[in-house]
Amino acid sequence: MRSSLRRQLLHLATDLSALTANPDDLGHGFDLLTRSYATPVADAARAALRHDPAIAPLIAERYWGPWPGQVELLALPTESLGHAYASWFAQAGGQPLPDPELQAGSEVDDIWLHQRVRHTHDLWHVVCGCPPTAAGEAAMSAVNVMQLRWPGSAMLLGADLLHRCLEGPASGEVDVGQAVAYGLELGRVCAPLLAQRWEEGWARPLAQWRQQLGIAALVERSPFREITPPRA
Repeated sequence: MRSSLRRQLLHLATDLSALTANPDDLGHGFDLLTRSYATPVADAARAALRHDPAIAPLIAERYWGPWPGQVELLALPTESLGHAYASWFAQAGGQPLPDPELQAGSEVDDIWLHQRVRHTHDLWHVVCGCPPTAAGEAAMSAVNVMQLRWPGSAMLLGADLLHRCLEGPASGEVDVGQAVAYGLELGRVCAPLLAQRWEEGWARPLAQWRQQLGIAALVERSPFREITPPRA
């Protein structure tokens, strides 16, 4: 075994061990994702995304639309995507996720892909009806496995399920196994989340977005409590 591969495996094993003990360990979680980006499986996943006819146009134009602030989003109708996102974001602590760390010399297309996935992650949570909890994150990792084929997401799922086996179900929370099953099915039937121009539809009802993506009925059967924007 090459020494570089051995070191990579040791780092990943350390991250997985820490995450199995504590799925909320963000430091090891982000380190695992960063290391996974340099794997051949990640290369294949990015190549597939670049050649997806639904995603390729956004990559070509490096699409980013206007992203209003919290006050502006909360002023939108309560049933809108923007209002639901702003409410969810506040509930989750109001802190944006850090930029992904990529290898020096990464292709511009790949940089856009990783940044787009990272910075729309919380928005995907809202659309998929997944709360900012350990089970909600497990469900979103499952969505990423199905839609992106991210190896890091698969490893995060493994840590979540090992934690469930060792510690049992968390009291008062959706069982991680149920959450993962929901996320896998959601990722399978949903139109590509990475292909959506969310910024052009902040004021559109969240229900319309889900209908367009083909997940409205599935979200209604979600094991999670439905994300419903609070009444003004």
